Amino acid sequence: MATSLLLSLPPELRNAIYEYVLASEEKISVAFRLEPSQGNSYRQATHPALTRVNRQIRYESLPVYFARNSFVLCAEGSKAVDARRWLEANNSYLDHLRRVCVWVRYVTPAANGRAVPTSKSRGAVGIFLRRRPRGSWSVDEDWCWVTVLSRPAAIAADAAFLIGKLRFLLQSNPTDAISFVQLLSNLKEEYIKNKTM
Repeated sequence: MATSLLLSLPPELRNAIYEYVLASEEKISVAFRLEPSQGNSYRQATHPALTRVNRQIRYESLPVYFARNSFVLCAEGSKAVDARRWLEANNSYLDHLRRVCVWVRYVTPAANGRAVPTSKSRGAVGIFLRRRPRGSWSVDEDWCWVTVLSRPAAIAADAAFLIGKLRFLLQSNPTDAISFVQLLSNLKEEYIKNKTM
């Protein structure tokens, strides 16, 4: 059996190679299908080919992949199901996550007092989370409006609510797939509840 030239290099050099090859300028959408408008700005969250070469390279490179990239998690709809599946499949690497953007679909209250996101609500608020190695998650003050449509006038108040609620929910310090999924679900429910008040 042939010996891998990559594996014959010192670990420090291999890690530098992994960082160069696996780090992306684009955010990685944790969805198994991207909208046509997202193709230029996002990549799908599939493990890069390098991580599938052999077991040792996978073991060494996946922590780098998760630590050096920004991932987008959606809080509802079919993309939330994708996020849950992705979190569960990658549970053993979630400790390596450093940057996550949570997308929450914009909600407008209905006339009857019910507030629900619909397919007509084509925008989302993106909230940015960061974590230092072996640290707790923190929420950035910055947020983004995720769509090609113009921003609603009251969206800044919604973003402020979501940032505050996310800070509160992060006190539980999610470290595994189940706690991340619960956090996304709670954030969505609290946002809808806030819009019906």
